[in-house]
Order: sequence, then structure tokens, then C-alpha cells
Amino acid sequence: MQLFLAASFDAFFTFDRNLQYQQNFKKLPIPVLVLHATDNTYMTLSKLLPEIKKVLNTHLTKGPIIVKQ
Repeated sequence: MQLFLAASFDAFFTFDRNLQYQQNFKKLPIPVLVLHATDNTYMTLSKLLPEIKKVLNTHLTKGPIIVKQ
């Protein structure tokens, strides 16, 4: 997690729904988009794209943001 913060990313995407319970996202300086899906295949991700774009076009706050269809 520290390496990713050092690289100055604007947001972090993860399929790992448990990560938000293992890390304190509120202390991170960036938003973490938790992709809620049955699996992490391209087909599933492509169905989430409209919602991901919608979220990215808003003012992102730090901490977890759940993205689901």
C-alpha cells in the first residue's frame, strides 16, 4: 500500500471487498473504489464501466467508494 501512495495516484481500484476492513481507508489521502462484482473478468468489469465513469466524474472524497451495477 505504501508503494502505491508514494507513486502519487489519484485513486485506487480494487475488487477485494475485504480490503476496506483490513486497511483504514479514511487515513489514506486518496479515494479507494471498491468494485463490487461476482468476479474480476473483463466481461464483468466492462459492465461496471458506466458506474465507474459516473463516480470518476464527481468530486471524489478520500476513503472507500463502493461501485456496483
